[in-house]
Amino acid sequence: MGLLSRASTLDTPVTTQGLAFSDFINIHSIKLCALLEQKNSYYCVNNSIGFDCESIICADSTVDFWNGICSNSNKIYTFTGTDKNPLLQLFSINLKEKLQELSVYKNSSNQILLCEGILSDKAAQDFNKISNSEHTNEYNNINPLLKENTVVLLYKIDIEKAVKAFYNSQSTNTKHNFESFNKAIINEVYNRFACLYNNSDTTIKDSDHGIKTVIITDKAYSVELITQHIKLNLQEVFDSYASEVQISFSGKATSCDAIKDYLQAE
Repeated sequence: MGLLSRASTLDTPVTTQGLAFSDFINIHSIKLCALLEQKNSYYCVNNSIGFDCESIICADSTVDFWNGICSNSNKIYTFTGTDKNPLLQLFSINLKEKLQELSVYKNSSNQILLCEGILSDKAAQDFNKISNSEHTNEYNNINPLLKENTVVLLYKIDIEKAVKAFYNSQSTNTKHNFESFNKAIINEVYNRFACLYNNSDTTIKDSDHGIKTVIITDKAYSVELITQHIKLNLQEVFDSYASEVQISFSGKATSCDAIKDYLQAE
């Protein structure tokens, strides 16, 4: 993650009914997982963290496949060694080589969680509370991060061209229509900034294909350097199509109120 390391001083979201997926990720410090939802006779990725575009395409899979993987709801399945091989086809080459252990959990709504590592019982319980709600930004949590030696950089990131370019190259290989694929990718990008590169109180979805994020970093780092690190991190998602991502520096802020105004502005 380099310079875009996530601040660790923010409060942990409270576990409530109607849990946002990004809050679920943060509560359980999950680095790689996907929520798959059924579309007719197939499952497709709807939300994720740590997935690239290729993996979101590769993860298209049949209901019959998942019935063989996790026949029972509300049970954690863990796969290691050769047992995980059937699941590796759901990942890009870049990701599958790094995966040593995978867990699968299907909730009562037939949503499936696929994640790296061993899923805890508490995480499985919280997955049952997942909803389509978004994280509620708590701007007062940002105040402790604003110090004399920090600078606040405001960014807008638009992925529309990159998503269209990638989708057009793969549209015959996926069960996603463009709208659902775009939703999956903007969720992935948002989650990376809300949970890995930055944090959820300094990041919002600005549109169906864009986010706003506020980078609070050491004054020694230039705008050009931070922008370059954003580009490098997004290459993990888009690979060669990352050049189509539009990253706009929108200025600097000097207070929590200014950050709030920027993130909330239409």
